Amino acid sequence: MIARPGGGGTLEQLEHGAIGTRLGEGLAEGGPLGETAMARTLEAVETFAARVRVHGAQPFAIATSAMRRASNAAEFSERVRALVGAGVRVLDGGEEGACSFRGATASAPRDGRRRAVLDVGGGSTECAAGRDGVLDRARSVEIGSVRLTERFPDLAGNAPGERARAAAAAARRTAAQMLAWLGDYRPVDEVRCVAGTPLTVGAIAFDSHVDRVSGRELSRAALDGVIADLLERDLASRKAVPGMLAQRADVLPAGGIIVSEALRLLGRDSALLEADDLLLGFLLGVKNE
Repeated sequence: MIARPGGGGTLEQLEHGAIGTRLGEGLAEGGPLGETAMARTLEAVETFAARVRVHGAQPFAIATSAMRRASNAAEFSERVRALVGAGVRVLDGGEEGACSFRGATASAPRDGRRRAVLDVGGGSTECAAGRDGVLDRARSVEIGSVRLTERFPDLAGNAPGERARAAAAAARRTAAQMLAWLGDYRPVDEVRCVAGTPLTVGAIAFDSHVDRVSGRELSRAALDGVIADLLERDLASRKAVPGMLAQRADVLPAGGIIVSEALRLLGRDSALLEADDLLLGFLLGVKNE
């Protein structure tokens, strides 16, 4: 994300893009990041660093779940520094949740309603809640779309039908267990979902594009319908579904299951899809430091 100060203490976004690289692919707890995953990520970093230089912007680099767990995080950070001109700031789970909350609620009305922000990534899931932009709690747990798919590989499109449905049922039980603490967040008046998983599900559900679904309300029933359809498809068929981002086709059912179980535990039947996320929240925090 590239932004500049706007009126009223806001930020004007000049560019906002994403390239999925799965930095934490196959990452064991406390193990090293893989060379292939690092190479993919450095290529994406180089692409974005070039855009930063075009705008003459001050660079920042942040990292989340994979870098929190990797034994070679410091080494990789130095490789990023060489491309960006800034080291990587590794956010802990609480900071990640707080940034997502700040970004997703930046334009929300100050009406006293209690809002929760759900951020389902590849390696971790964060939920943060508060009123009128003031955070009252945030927590992170090490479950995400990639990690859950790696635990239940039949979700990935290699075994459509009965085996995929069985894997999905087991994955739901795991997600429910790991997210049980979300019950303590209730009552919640609204849930805002950020990150690629819910936005991609929304694009499929609304027969739209991921860049055009922010601000729409996605029901849990529609979410579960998309998951059920994908479980019956092999990977090639999933990639052809309108609205699908091909790079997410294998992990989208797992990510969708996490979102679905989180909404159930939060006591909500739907969520507002929100494009403003962790990146905006981080930059707003930097601006106010």
